[in-house]
Amino acid sequence: MSTSETTLPPGTIAARRRRRRWPVVVGVLLGMVVVFVVVASLVTVPYYAIVPGDAVGVEKLITVPAHDRQPIHGRVLLTDVGVNTLKLITYIPAWLGLDANTALVPSGELTGGLPVSEFDLQGTVDMEESQASAKAVALRQLGYSVPERDVGVTLYAIIPGSAAWRAGLHVGDVVTAIGGAAVTNPDQLIAAVRSHAPGQAVTVQVGSIDHPTPGHAVTVHLGSVRQGGQAVPVLGVPIQGGMGTQPVYDYPVSVSINSDMIGGPSAGLAWTLGIMNPLSGGNLTGGRIVAATGTMRPDGSIGDVGGVLQKTIAVERAGATVFLVPPTPDGKHGELQLARSVATPTLHVYEVSSLRQALADLEHLGGKPGRAAAGPPPGPGGSAVPYSWQTAPWS
Repeated sequence: MSTSETTLPPGTIAARRRRRRWPVVVGVLLGMVVVFVVVASLVTVPYYAIVPGDAVGVEKLITVPAHDRQPIHGRVLLTDVGVNTLKLITYIPAWLGLDANTALVPSGELTGGLPVSEFDLQGTVDMEESQASAKAVALRQLGYSVPERDVGVTLYAIIPGSAAWRAGLHVGDVVTAIGGAAVTNPDQLIAAVRSHAPGQAVTVQVGSIDHPTPGHAVTVHLGSVRQGGQAVPVLGVPIQGGMGTQPVYDYPVSVSINSDMIGGPSAGLAWTLGIMNPLSGGNLTGGRIVAATGTMRPDGSIGDVGGVLQKTIAVERAGATVFLVPPTPDGKHGELQLARSVATPTLHVYEVSSLRQALADLEHLGGKPGRAAAGPPPGPGGSAVPYSWQTAPWS
């Protein structure tokens, strides 16, 4: 016998309707999730993720004359960080702090507002200047005289839309003359530009870091800014942090470095130790695996870097037992504290402010400085630094 709906128990019809709606509701929710995942996988957010990078032995990246090279005991590691662009789907777990080893940095803060292509060129400039300083400092520490001369002004940042931008100048270009007047440092460049009128077409002689001269000529129609109620001619390069003196060193020993596609200035200390090690007896580290990070300045002082926490993780993964880190500018031992906060007991972290201090710490750990104990010779070849190097962006 059939039963009509009117004779079913109370609530049965409503229950059936609810059961029929559940598949629809679940299907809609799943569809929304799929759409969100697809969209989140395509949308780029204005942040970068700083993650642990690699720790690489510098021995295979540095070449010195075979007749001067000694067998190496132990290793020197350089280290970097990974800089990842983020999609919305990867930003959310990073924002929630699910990975304590990842740091989020706003895109503009990292690039300084420059296009990515120019920002990448900055990393190349940093690395080339780092290598040049490391070679000079290492060879001087070994007792060699390494004369230095200033040859031009390296552009480190160019204001988008400015006169220099429109003329096709790029980060990494080395300006050696403006309007026929030679320029070898930022002060001379500023004076040469201001000797002309706003809007005037001037010939700028441009080379590269590897080959500053003779270079090629570029015509630039100078821009202008208002200062003190007057129009002042400008090239379009920030005075602070936008340029630096380009040095050329006369190296008495042929040293070449293959950066292996790594950018930035923070490998300076590692390059310096890696150059000295085979030329000073090969036992600079006392047989240990020593990692180092820090910019190398022409006077042998060590500058601060970023990403120390992530670098500490990278060097520990690579088997280092010693990690040399630079001091922070404010003198509060921030880099040291960051490194020690994630280091295990097998990794010993030392704060070093100069090459001399780094060598002293390595000697205390059993390293033998050998010829590196000699120190720079007297005279300009042992202490000369580029003009205004203190304010150069890469130092």
